[in-house]
Amino acid sequence: MRLILRGVFWFGLYLTIILFPLVVGVIFFDPRQAAGPLIYLSAAAGYIAIALMATELTLVARLKGVAGAFGIDSLLQFHREIGIASIAFAAAHPLLLVADRAYTAGLLVPSATTPWPVTVGFAAFIVAALVVGLSVYRRLLRMSYELWHTTHGVLSVILIGFGAAHILGIGRFAALPVMRTLVIIYLVFFVGIFLRYRLARPLSLWHRPWEVVENRPEHGQSHTLVLRPVGHEGFRFEPGQFAWIGFGPTPLNTDKHPISFSSNGDIPSHDGAIAFTIKELGDWSGGVVPAVKPGTRAWVDGPHGVFTMDREEGAGYVLIGGGVGITPLYSMLQALETRADARPVFMFHAANDFDDLTFREELAATAARMPSLTLVTVLVRADDEWEGERGFVNAEILSRHLPPALYRHFQYFICGPTPLMDAMEEVLPKIGVPAERIHTERFDMV
Repeated sequence: MRLILRGVFWFGLYLTIILFPLVVGVIFFDPRQAAGPLIYLSAAAGYIAIALMATELTLVARLKGVAGAFGIDSLLQFHREIGIASIAFAAAHPLLLVADRAYTAGLLVPSATTPWPVTVGFAAFIVAALVVGLSVYRRLLRMSYELWHTTHGVLSVILIGFGAAHILGIGRFAALPVMRTLVIIYLVFFVGIFLRYRLARPLSLWHRPWEVVENRPEHGQSHTLVLRPVGHEGFRFEPGQFAWIGFGPTPLNTDKHPISFSSNGDIPSHDGAIAFTIKELGDWSGGVVPAVKPGTRAWVDGPHGVFTMDREEGAGYVLIGGGVGITPLYSMLQALETRADARPVFMFHAANDFDDLTFREELAATAARMPSLTLVTVLVRADDEWEGERGFVNAEILSRHLPPALYRHFQYFICGPTPLMDAMEEVLPKIGVPAERIHTERFDMV
C-alpha cells in the first residue's frame, strides 16, 4: 500500500509540474492579450511541450523516491513515450497558429526575415525531432549506444536552451513577468537536475571506487566480472537488483551501463566482492568488457531496481529467464537457497542451444542441493539426445510443470529478450495468473 501511495504522490507531482504553467497563465491572464481559441490551444501546447522536455531528465536521473515507486525500467519506458508526446505537442504549437491564420504557412519554413524567436523555436523543434528520432531509430541507423548516449545528452541541453529562448523572446503570454519568471524557474530546474545527474552524482562515487579482481568467461558468450571495493565496505543489495557500472580513472566517465547483479546479496563475500554477468551484445559489452583486466578501476552506482522477490510475497516463485536474462534470477535463486526457503521455486531457463545456457552447471548444482527447486531447461535448437523441453516457453510447457492447484498464487519474475517477455505477459494472464503477480524488467529501450 505504501508503494502505491508513493506512486500516486510522485505521479500527481509530475502532472502538477507539467500543467502548472497553464494554471498560472489562467490566473494572471491579461485581458489585453485576448485571442481566438486556437491561439490559446497553441500556447498551451507550447508550454506543455517545454514542460515535458524540461522534466524528462528527472525520469531517468535515478532519484531514489521516484525510482523506488515505479522501477527504473518503467521510468525508462515512460521517458521514451513522453519524449514522443512532447514532439506531438511541439508540432501542434505552430500548426494551430497557422490554422488560426494568425501566421502564414511560411512560419513553418523560416527565412532571413523571420524574427529570431521564431527561428529559434523552429531550431528547437528540429533538435527535438533529432533527439526523439535517434532514440527510436538508433538500431535501424546502426548507431552505437555510446555515441547515441553522448549525442542524446548534448542535443537535450541545446533543445532546452532553444526552447527557453523562444518562449522568452516571443513575448505575448510570456511577456507577463510571472510567466517569464516561471520559464526561468523551469530552466534552472533542468540545469540543476542535469548537473546533479552528470556531475554531482558521479562525484559522489569518487571515494567509493571498485577494482576488477576477475573476468570469467561464461557460456552464452558472456563474462562475469567480479569487483572488490577499495577503501570501503561495499554494500548489500536485494536479489534481482542492478547497478550502473563503468571503468576509468574517474567516475566522471559517462560510459556507464545498467547491469544486474549475478552474486548473492544476502551473504557478502569476505572482502565485499560483487559480481555482474554481461553478454556480448554491443560495442561496450562485446568489446570493452571481454578485454577488462584484473586491477582495472571500476565505478558502481547502485543498487537500484524494484525487480526483486523481497518486495513480493507469494506461495512460491516462478523464474523465467532467457539468455543473459537469467542473471538477476540466478541472484534470486542463490538468496532463496541461502535462506533455506521451503516454498516451491520453478526455474524455466530458455536458450537458443545448449552452449547458450549461461550458468547451466551452477543451476544444475543448485537444483541437486535444493529440494524445493524444479529446473526446466528449454532449448530452441537441440540434438536428438536432448531430453528436456524444446522450442519456446509457452502455455503448454508452463502447464506441464507448474502445480495446477497452486500456480496462480505464485510470483512470476521474467527477464530476457523482449520477445520472451512480451510472450509471457500475454500467456500468463491467459492461463489465469493475476497481472499483479507478473514482474518483468526491461532495459532495451533505445
